[in-house]
Amino acid sequence: MITVIGNRLNSVNKKVLERMNKRDFEFVRREVQLQTRQGAQYIEVNASSLLHNEIPFLQEALPLIEEAGGNLLVMSDNVEALAEALRISKREIIVGSVEYDTTKIGALLPLLRDRQAKLVARVREKNDGNGHLYSPEKSLLIAQQYIDYLLDHGIHRGDILLDPQILPLEDGFHNGKIFLDTLELFKLDFPQVKTVANIFQLSEGLPKRHLLASYFLSLALSKGLDYVITNVLDDTIQEAIVTTFTIIGKDKHLQGYLQYCRNHKDGHSKGSKNGRSADKRDPA
Repeated sequence: MITVIGNRLNSVNKKVLERMNKRDFEFVRREVQLQTRQGAQYIEVNASSLLHNEIPFLQEALPLIEEAGGNLLVMSDNVEALAEALRISKREIIVGSVEYDTTKIGALLPLLRDRQAKLVARVREKNDGNGHLYSPEKSLLIAQQYIDYLLDHGIHRGDILLDPQILPLEDGFHNGKIFLDTLELFKLDFPQVKTVANIFQLSEGLPKRHLLASYFLSLALSKGLDYVITNVLDDTIQEAIVTTFTIIGKDKHLQGYLQYCRNHKDGHSKGSKNGRSADKRDPA
């Protein structure tokens, strides 16, 4: 089944950034409770836009989030912030996303091993600047190097979450297919290693983001995506998960689908309405 990560505490969203700057921890607490009630198994916290205030914010926010019942996914390009999150956390935690850079990874390895924490391993090719397409085959080679390095340094396969890069459709109409092809290769070659993706990244800059995200999620689930970062308040996402698992034979006796229908009797009109409003709120 899929592990769902709620993404509404992301400082890329200007309204969320404003709350974080004001240290509005009551807002943080409400968001955690709201997202966990809607099925989020992890809460993403991305405070990167706070810059030099990122670590002080995490020091206060992370214990509060765990007290409110949320397992953590802490996302940052700042390795020091990720290391601090690993030291602070008392519950299950995922940190990332880190490109294949042995200097950055090496700084986290002792804490990752000690905490048995999961690492989002971002697989990103270097753009040669000549307009060449990103290649799933090249991504596969980078992923293999990354996995080998982590295994050699004591990280368990089950604690590696490969993050195949998602580039926006706005930058190239083929980017959705490239991601799906890459995901398929990862699952074939590394069946014991999990995968993770923020599906809203595909629709950056486009209207009706929830529409693209829900169909994209269905396709990614059919290719074996394990962890999804998304807006859990968007009913169209919930519908995509339930219906896709039903269609691909992962819903025994259709129990999940029938239960969802019982709980959402006017689901189509309600889902469409909520999907539109959720799209406006989404911090991806």
